[in-house]
Parts: sequence; C-alpha cells; structure tokens
Amino acid sequence: MIRAFRPDTDYPALAELLSADGAGPPVTAAELRGRDAALPDADRLTTDLRGRLTGHGRVRLVQPGPTGDLLGYATAWRAPWTPPGDLASLVVSAPGRAPAWLLPLYDGLERWGREAGAGRLLGELPDGHDGSATAGRDPTAELTGLLLGRGYRVDAHVRSACAPLGPHLPAPQPPPGLYLDTLATTLAPEPERQLHHLYRETLRDNPGFADTLPEFDDWRAEALAGPGGRPDWVFTAESSGRIVGATVVHGTADPLACRVHYTAVLRAWRGRGLARALKLQAARYLLGHGVRTAHTEVEAGNVPMVAVNAALGYRWGAGHRRLVKEL
Repeated sequence: MIRAFRPDTDYPALAELLSADGAGPPVTAAELRGRDAALPDADRLTTDLRGRLTGHGRVRLVQPGPTGDLLGYATAWRAPWTPPGDLASLVVSAPGRAPAWLLPLYDGLERWGREAGAGRLLGELPDGHDGSATAGRDPTAELTGLLLGRGYRVDAHVRSACAPLGPHLPAPQPPPGLYLDTLATTLAPEPERQLHHLYRETLRDNPGFADTLPEFDDWRAEALAGPGGRPDWVFTAESSGRIVGATVVHGTADPLACRVHYTAVLRAWRGRGLARALKLQAARYLLGHGVRTAHTEVEAGNVPMVAVNAALGYRWGAGHRRLVKEL
C-alpha cells in the first residue's frame, strides 16, 4: 500500500533505504532533515500564460514494510527554474525487490503530476545491474522495459568516465588568436557574467540537458560557489576579452580526484581543437596541484565530446538513462 511520506517518523527508514545500495556515501536522517529544512515550507505551484505548470512544489510517497522499514520511495518535484510543465522524479527500491513492485509508486507520481497540471515527468534509471540481479536477471533492464510499455521513452543516455592525470599529457595548443586563462587571473570584463552566457548558449546543444539554465545567482551558487568550486579551477579560452570556451572543474572529498563539471565552446569556435586544449590546460594545472584522477559525465549522443574524452584517455563506466513520460 502506498502512502505519503511522514516527516515525523520516516526519516530514519528513508536514510536506511537511500544508503542500502552502497553506491555512494551513507546518508543520515539528520542530513535529510537538514536538506528539507533549507527548502520552502510550502508548495507554490502556479501556471504561466500558456497554462503550463510553473513555480515549485513536490510530492513524496513511500511503500512501507511490515516492521517500520521502507520498501520503496518516490518523489516528484519542480524548482522555479525547471522548464514550464516539467517535473523531475526519483524512485528508489529496497535491494532484492522485483521491479513490478515499483509500478504503484510511478502511478502515484503520475497521478500527482496530472492533478498538478504538469505536462511531463522526467526520471532516471542507472545502467546495468543494481546488485540484486540473480540468475542473469537485470532488474534495471526489466524495470526499463516495464516503463517503456507504460508510455515512457528514453530521452538521453548519460555515461560516467574517468581518466588518470600524468606527465604523459601534452601541452595544450589553443587555436591562433586565443588565450588560455583561469577565472582567478583573467582580465576579461565581467567574467562570471560571460561564463553564465556561455552556459546559456551551449547547454541548448547538449543532448544530455533537459532543464533550463537558472538565473545568474542560482547558477553561480551551483557552478562556481558550490562545494568544490574555486576560481583557479575554472579554465577559460578568450579572444580579445571575450570568453569563448571554458572547462569548469570542482574539487571532491578526495584531494586526489576532481570532477569536470562542464566544458563548453561557442559554436563559432568549434571544430578547432579548443575543447581538447581546455581539457589539457585543466589536466596539467590540476596535476601540478596534486590531483591524479578526473571524473566527468557525458551524454552518449554528444559525439564530439565523447571523442575528445576518449582521445585524452577517459575510460567509460556506468551511467544512467533519462526517461520521460508525457502526462
């Protein structure tokens, strides 16, 4: 039986469920409460002039177990900068549960989305086995098949990749007329505003991007000032004071590893090896500061960036597929 999430009692069981697969660091009930406390205390869902859902709000549903545990959890939400009409979602199952048990949770999210006036529901499923596969069965593939049969479609396939950093990396060779710099040292006018514009102009070409770019302050808080962000790890390519390309790198909890958050080149400057030069500039600088491994994510359909990363020694790992359901 599906019911609404109960903040007064469900945080410990939810923390246990979200930590059960061991894919990331364990989460605690206190951390979950803290994250929720930072969110608005009430939904403010509205519609625009075209009748599309806007504003912010969410729903949380659980599938309780017999002893106070949670066998499944599902949430759908939208932020103010989410494209009008869209909802993001997350569905989590306890290890060993058959995929069909999750379908009532998906149904609950779809029902809430329709009642709220949403146009589509977006979600993600990880690649490959999730640790509960037995006798050759792949629960992820089984669940994907079930959802495809219920009107979902695969919208993108985002893959992870990592590369060792070492002295084997050649020196970057930017195209003629371009200068490589960092956000910490650039003399370009309003460099953060220029970077925000660069994101805006290039994200629309990325097949792995399904959102809209937040306004400047929210974007800056995530891309530049968030955890791991530092101005000397934002590498820029400039022409006469104009930033035409960038690689933004974030630090991680492991001082030997970094995460390449975003690499972008304006259309007029593509096809000249600039993305490769930016990544080499970043790699050689980070190597000199003790970093030994770079991690990133790339949409499988982004052929140019896949090729650049492969040439630089990135090894491909698991990823996730984005599913979309029109409501």
